[in-house]
Amino acid sequence: MKKRKKYEYLYVMNNFIIKCFFIAFICSYFSYSNSSDLEKISGIFAVIGNDIILDSDIKNSDDKKSFCNTDGLNNFIIQKLMLYYAKKDESIQINDQELELKTQAFLSEMREKYVNQEEFLTQLENKDFLKELTEKIKNKQYTEIFYKKITDDVETSPEEVKYFFKQNKIPIFPKKICISYIIFYPKLSDINKKKIIDFLNKIKKEIHSDTDFSTKAILFSEDDSSALKGGFINIKGIKINNLPQKFRHLVLALKEGEISEPFETDLGFHLIKLEKRKKDEIDFRHILIKPKYSKYELHKTKLFAESFKKRFFNNKIDLDKIPNLLNKNKIVDVMIQKRIWIEENKLSKNMKKTFLFLKRGKMTNPYKEIINGKEAFIIIKLLDEIPSKSASFEKDYSTLKDFVINFKKKDKIINWAKEILKKTYYLKYNC
Repeated sequence: MKKRKKYEYLYVMNNFIIKCFFIAFICSYFSYSNSSDLEKISGIFAVIGNDIILDSDIKNSDDKKSFCNTDGLNNFIIQKLMLYYAKKDESIQINDQELELKTQAFLSEMREKYVNQEEFLTQLENKDFLKELTEKIKNKQYTEIFYKKITDDVETSPEEVKYFFKQNKIPIFPKKICISYIIFYPKLSDINKKKIIDFLNKIKKEIHSDTDFSTKAILFSEDDSSALKGGFINIKGIKINNLPQKFRHLVLALKEGEISEPFETDLGFHLIKLEKRKKDEIDFRHILIKPKYSKYELHKTKLFAESFKKRFFNNKIDLDKIPNLLNKNKIVDVMIQKRIWIEENKLSKNMKKTFLFLKRGKMTNPYKEIINGKEAFIIIKLLDEIPSKSASFEKDYSTLKDFVINFKKKDKIINWAKEILKKTYYLKYNC
């Protein structure tokens, strides 16, 4: 009896194992045959909910649940999909020269954010950092071109714009202000001038080749638009007559490959190297050192600006006469803007604070700003203002039309991504 039960038990188990094996085989067969029609995107480990998890994300995290907090198809997923398909699209080619310009522009912005310039230069010397940065910017270009390709045909009509804003909130235009201002730049002391000129002369002595000049420009030049290109001014064939007079005089005295003596302009102190000259056109490199003011020089400038405001306010001096009146002073250089409109959200933090309680027709006290990379004190007068307002369909139609088109473009990309995900083979985790 016991033997019989044992055989029955073995028979049932064998049957169960065979069935399981058969089901597994069928499942794997259909999984394989179906997956051959789908596409595996390289670098994607899994999809949790609607969120794509990359292989690199998994390597950097042991907690898969941390990827589960998503409610919909987010921008992260869309960017990854667009990049993948943009790189597969043979019609999309990235221009190396344009890529270099974008990289240099990004580095210039990045450089301004570093208080410690030595830290920035150390990071710049890391080849992997530059390689990774260039790759990121290249990827961004890929997605931008692909986005334009997918959405280029999106249009809208007046009726559609009207209907859209019946269903949604009309955008609000920010407050605009009209101002005039006077900027007071400290004049550099003779001692500080000499320090900068001596420093540039030291750099000049250490330059023995074309490469040396480029390296020195990258390391020391404070012209963000050219420093990371070895000081090269990226304008093809600059006309000599279009240069400031001081530049023109020095350039005409140089031979190709020759380096100038240090000299001063409104921007700071320069060394220039003439690369090529063809008739009235030139190519050149330069190294710019901006003036560094002492606390004493800045304090003197502030006192001068405060004193000037009182005299200006009491005597109602005409703005046109100010440059002539201040021409011979030894403390400040002055720059004046008579009238300019600007959106409030584009003001610096310091400017926003000064306008909080400023009434129309009144002037601010002098306060410090960084202008063109130089410390200065500025006095601003509020001339007029236009309050923030809701857009009008009749007056602001072109702005509202662009708003609707951008909305439709984003919607089209989301729908494209949803369709692509249907055709994509991936592992899926349920959270």
